[in-house]
Amino acid sequence: MIPEGFLMTAAKPVIDTLIKDVIAPKIVKFADKCKLKYEELLIPKREHFEEYLYRTYKKYSIINTLVFKNEQRLLNDLYIPLTLVKEDHQRSSLEQVKVDKFPSDVVKKYNKILITDTAGMGKSTMTKRLFLDVIDNGYGIPVYIEMRRLVKDRSILQEIQEQVNSLTKDFDKELLLEFIQTGDFVFFLDGYDEISLENRTSVTTNVQDFISKAGNNVFIMTSRPEQALASFGDFQVFKINPLAKKEAYELLRKYDNQGSTSKHLIDELKSGQYEMINEFLKNPLLVSLLFAAFDYKQTIPLKKHIFYRQVYDAYFDSHDLSKGDSYIHDKCSKLDIDDFERVLRYVGFKCLKFQKIEFEKDALLQIIMEAKDFCPDLDFSISDYFSDIMSAVPLFCKDGQYYRWVHKSLQEYFAAQFIYKDSKTNQDTILETLYNSKNIDKYINLLDLYFDIDNWGFKKNILLPICESYTKHHENSIFSSNVIKQDDLENRIGLLFMREVCVLKANVENNANPFNGIHDRVKPYFNNGLSSITHIYGDNMFIANYSDPRWKLITLLAKRLPFLFKNVFYKEGSKKDALPLDEIQLIDAHTYEGNPGGFSHLNYYLTIELPGNNFIFNYDACKTEIDNIRRIIQKKDETSNLLEGL
Repeated sequence: MIPEGFLMTAAKPVIDTLIKDVIAPKIVKFADKCKLKYEELLIPKREHFEEYLYRTYKKYSIINTLVFKNEQRLLNDLYIPLTLVKEDHQRSSLEQVKVDKFPSDVVKKYNKILITDTAGMGKSTMTKRLFLDVIDNGYGIPVYIEMRRLVKDRSILQEIQEQVNSLTKDFDKELLLEFIQTGDFVFFLDGYDEISLENRTSVTTNVQDFISKAGNNVFIMTSRPEQALASFGDFQVFKINPLAKKEAYELLRKYDNQGSTSKHLIDELKSGQYEMINEFLKNPLLVSLLFAAFDYKQTIPLKKHIFYRQVYDAYFDSHDLSKGDSYIHDKCSKLDIDDFERVLRYVGFKCLKFQKIEFEKDALLQIIMEAKDFCPDLDFSISDYFSDIMSAVPLFCKDGQYYRWVHKSLQEYFAAQFIYKDSKTNQDTILETLYNSKNIDKYINLLDLYFDIDNWGFKKNILLPICESYTKHHENSIFSSNVIKQDDLENRIGLLFMREVCVLKANVENNANPFNGIHDRVKPYFNNGLSSITHIYGDNMFIANYSDPRWKLITLLAKRLPFLFKNVFYKEGSKKDALPLDEIQLIDAHTYEGNPGGFSHLNYYLTIELPGNNFIFNYDACKTEIDNIRRIIQKKDETSNLLEGL
């Protein structure tokens, strides 16, 4: 346990300075402007912010990681400075910033920043580090919003009000909004992807409304990639650079303070025997899982799902080193490691269905009760199991009045294992449902894990239908041309798979929001809604896009099965091929089929938002894979027929 006095001693000077130099003068000035008596408590006082900053500074200074189970560590002791890279649709020189402190220059330039990347890349850890730095250096008044807390009946302003309130609610919500509108706030909106689906539309509308009213401030949002993020088109998108090997090794050394475990592990990784897991070293979460797995078993797991299993084993067999190696936490539930996991698999899958990772206590107890009903042969107390997942096998942690998984990816791992091991005859149906879900982007990490857990189930229910869909799309689109190169035509067809795209060249006034009016102009061209609009600043070109949700699978499949894909790259075409001003052009396979330069020029625009590294399906490779999968299905059917009559 980290002494509270230690944190408060470190925090007091910087918080006092922030209160004195930034917050207190703003409150007095605002009260004078509104002709309010400071003592009437209609607006948040200095004491409110003082208590709020002490409380949140303490909360975000401490980090929970999978490595240390429920042991507290200081975030600054474990943080590796990550690098943000601006999403650059023109593929010019990349704008990068190493986040070892609050990136004030980048923030001044963009004001609204969206950090989007896959599971485990360190988005939340980075934003918490930035939150602390805003306080340490007096950059503004930081407010950290965990977006999963926002629901239909709990607006973002209510969340801010409750955070700034201490024990009494003694100021007016509308006056708080007016106070925020005076500026100098830095809002961290963490985990847009964790907003439950039932609340997604109303929360998004509420957040957009708040941002528009409180625009004279800084907004930094994080999320896994999601189509719904198109709603925040005026945010500048940044991604997180993968860790370099030296950064991964530095992180490993931090986990045991330059100790023997990290040294042994790094020596093994440098031996050249484990090149196949180099990809895992690029992801901070997987680096931590690697350390935890190696610390437990002194072996290097070669697949992601084995990482998670070894981490679970380590949690279950948790040794308290301070009491000696022989001490093992007793399990109140008295379940062994396999039976405990059976229950946990159901809990993980149920949480997946709810699309939530945190619950109030009664809700979590209800899920555990349902898991017990699902495993009628197991005898345990619901309250004992709850106690175990909070302490003896600490896969959940308490956060205020809520109880949440220590990391969302753990919940996805157990859900994936449930589908494979427990869903029995419903397995194919569940995978088909995931494939056809309009929210499939929320299941990409789960499907990535499932690829290793049940490769055949993945191929039959995920890979086969998307390959069949592509070959049908290709065969319906191909045509002969004496003008267009065959490669360009094949690329056009691949680039339009599961997508509708239109382009528009429009004048944009200096300092104006480039998206003003564009949304309404292009929206009628899309029957299924609009996924995104991208502005190419150099030539004021807009690329509007609707993509089938399953389009998100391409990045995963290209990483896992690269032989099914080809890489596409186009440079911007010549100016003579540029589109007419203010003309909206909906692109199909035939657009500009009589103009080779214009055809490739439009292909360039189609690559702008291509997932992954500009991968498109290879038609011949897809046909071969379909034949291979169908052949295996036939052989399995023949094998099942052999059982008849036995």
